[in-house]
Amino acid sequence: MVRLLVDNPVVVLFAVLAAGTLLGAVRLGGVAAGPAGALFAGLALSAAIPQLAGVVPPIVGTLGLALFAYTVGLAGGPSFFSGLRRNARIMLVAVGVFVGVAVVAALLGRLLGLASADVAGVYAGAVTNTPGLAAAVEVTGTNQPVVGYSLAYPFGVLGMIAAIVVGTRWAARRPTQEDREAPQPATYGNVEVTRDDLPPLGELTTFDGESVVFSRVRRGDRERTPDDDLVLAPGDVVTVIGPRATVEAVTAELGRAADQDLPLDRHQVDFQRVVLSNPRYAGERIADLDLGRFDAVAGFVRRGDVDLVAAPDLIVELGDRIRVVAPRERLPEVVRELGDSERAVVVADPIGFSLGLLGGLALGLIPIPLPGTSLQLGTAAAPLLVGLVLGRVGHTGPVSWQLPYATNQALRQFGVLLFLATIGLGAGPELVTALGSFDGLVLLGVGAALTTLAAGALIVVARSLELGAARLAGTIAGAQNQPAILAFAIERTDGDDRVNLAYALLFPPTFITKIICAQLLASL
Repeated sequence: MVRLLVDNPVVVLFAVLAAGTLLGAVRLGGVAAGPAGALFAGLALSAAIPQLAGVVPPIVGTLGLALFAYTVGLAGGPSFFSGLRRNARIMLVAVGVFVGVAVVAALLGRLLGLASADVAGVYAGAVTNTPGLAAAVEVTGTNQPVVGYSLAYPFGVLGMIAAIVVGTRWAARRPTQEDREAPQPATYGNVEVTRDDLPPLGELTTFDGESVVFSRVRRGDRERTPDDDLVLAPGDVVTVIGPRATVEAVTAELGRAADQDLPLDRHQVDFQRVVLSNPRYAGERIADLDLGRFDAVAGFVRRGDVDLVAAPDLIVELGDRIRVVAPRERLPEVVRELGDSERAVVVADPIGFSLGLLGGLALGLIPIPLPGTSLQLGTAAAPLLVGLVLGRVGHTGPVSWQLPYATNQALRQFGVLLFLATIGLGAGPELVTALGSFDGLVLLGVGAALTTLAAGALIVVARSLELGAARLAGTIAGAQNQPAILAFAIERTDGDDRVNLAYALLFPPTFITKIICAQLLASL
């Protein structure tokens, strides 16, 4: 039986993926291991059957890691660059936290006489950065960092989950302004205008800091989609889209709630939810769609399970479902322009995907000189950086860099599972040896100390910047780069979308920082 498995590494790989997926779905105390289940399944199998250690070629793990990093970059590019300026402080502080943790790791390693490979592996595990582990393995040329990583990783997950519990409880006892102003889902209202001194609609699209959209206007018996130059007059009825509280405030400002519901009357102006599948518009803003040439207006954008207000600066992605309001006779033109193809939004542009990933891998081969040494960004940080840039660019001529939402999610999940399964299969015997030794206990303790230090620093920073519970949870999950922690944070905050926004913002800079720190620790 063992000989059969050794001779069939693909069977072994998918056995680990199946077992790891099942293990990762098991919830204990409301927490699931997620993709990390593949790592633990691989470790368990190779520890039980040492002959399987390393039976899956390392290139499989390298492929998985590159897929994971590149797709994360593509998805995070638009939100990362759009939030760069206004969130620079929290990003710099988060990066500083993990640089500080790396310094402490180096000092503890020297004090305790640990090998640089062990220090780098423990650091990568404590901050749950799998690409950092890959970087350490590349630098040392051995699997030794995997042992420290495997020992530190479980507490790296559980410790940060505990940090979210502590941080959100602290926020509940001492709520900030952000906590008191929970975001509301997009909705609409119909307003009967009573004022005769209103400015053009273009000056009313931002109200109390929130974006609103005016999707249709009825004046007398005629209904139309408005433009920015339209000045509302008493007796007009207008449909307003935005967060509920903002819609109510706009209603009070313009007049009163109307008795008629304009969207129900579809004789003159109609609406349709259109799937954005035209790669020409990938990564563009709503304003860049130029729907006004069709006398059309975008009201809502549905992404995943969330409805967003179609504000002019909102960046659209392939697979977004845009609710378009237009004169009935012109609606088919809008549909043709945006694509509206369900098939197209699950099929990636093979040219863009291949060229983008190739560019990321090529960048990872370039040595970066440092005082006394040099490093390479490798197969994690480089694809992530290229993915961030191309995700923001969206498309170049006929080439689409972006991936459809569902395709990106599938490739990302498959990539991280491939990498973790391969790494786990290669390190089971070494882990068994370490667990039975004093050195293993030392590595376990160092990993727990590093995670605790990072968690405590992130909580203090988040609260000092007066982040609410949701952004605090997203900050911890994003800074730790851990899907299982993100899932817990979302559940803990009842699906508050600010968790995802904070996660997407902090993931890229801390992800790259940890990889570089792990490389430096391994080379000391």
